Amino acid sequence: MPSSDLIPYDMPGAAALPPDRTGWSVDPRRAALLVLNVQNHFLHVLRECSAPVGQLLGGVVLLAESARAAGIPVLYTLKTAEREPDGRETSFGHPRLPGGEDSRDVVDAIRPQVGDSVLVAKRFSAFAGTRLRRRLAELGRDQPVIVGVFARTQVLLTAADAWMQDMEPFVVADAVADRAHEDHRMAVDWIAATCGAVRTVWGVADVFGGPESSTRVA
Repeated sequence: MPSSDLIPYDMPGAAALPPDRTGWSVDPRRAALLVLNVQNHFLHVLRECSAPVGQLLGGVVLLAESARAAGIPVLYTLKTAEREPDGRETSFGHPRLPGGEDSRDVVDAIRPQVGDSVLVAKRFSAFAGTRLRRRLAELGRDQPVIVGVFARTQVLLTAADAWMQDMEPFVVADAVADRAHEDHRMAVDWIAATCGAVRTVWGVADVFGGPESSTRVA
């Protein structure tokens, strides 16, 4: 079937979220928005599958605008390297980044702005080999609110890593995506069952106190 004929799977709504086991609440004084790998090449890969990229981007845009308006830090992690200097593989079957610089760039709609932090990750967890933990500590934040791609690897392992470092990770179920609905669903369910809290875009944006409801993403 041609990719143009694929119908994107549906993002989960509030009624579809797994039960919350944490009892946590997003606190704007403790939260930081963590945007994972929203780069042109990866979004192209998702569009070629069945991922709801438009909804993903709309949710990330809304949360980034809400966070900045509320003075909540926004941090990005980007994927650049495919191999370690000794030749070891780092992608494990994930789509490789091609050579063109624009393919590695964050999509225009949600590019980092002045004041945002940008980190380069070589592993699936955004904490592995980066100064993310130190940066969050400098900002006085211990509630990473995680959005981006890919749900079953980068998002899942970043949430697990945050929890193992005594943080309270929140994953925004309708602002993450993967190449298949089953991968998305598995990641959301696993996170809720083991290491984090799962919320919706508007469940978080309303707490952040961002743009008015007239800007809501369909």
